[in-house]
Amino acid sequence: MNELRPEIARIASAADDAERAHALLECSPSMLMTCEGTIRNRLMHAGFRDGLIYLDVELAFLRSARHADEPGLQSVAVEAARGRMRRIMLGLPADGQVDG
Repeated sequence: MNELRPEIARIASAADDAERAHALLECSPSMLMTCEGTIRNRLMHAGFRDGLIYLDVELAFLRSARHADEPGLQSVAVEAARGRMRRIMLGLPADGQVDG
């Protein structure tokens, strides 16, 4: 039987979405691309829809064409997706809305 890479094992063994979000944010871009299928499977199995959206956004950005004359700025969509993961990791609502 194949062992999971440590980064993916963290996602698979996470007790909740906060732990899954933390593990996802610590995955390297290379890991996200190389192990996309396995990561996607673990997120689907856990029902972590926000994690799947995050994965899609990161991978779309990594796979997009780059232009030599553009500054190396991050995509707004990537920053928004990372912000959602950070809020989930902290136990806050993903959308940033706080009741009260």
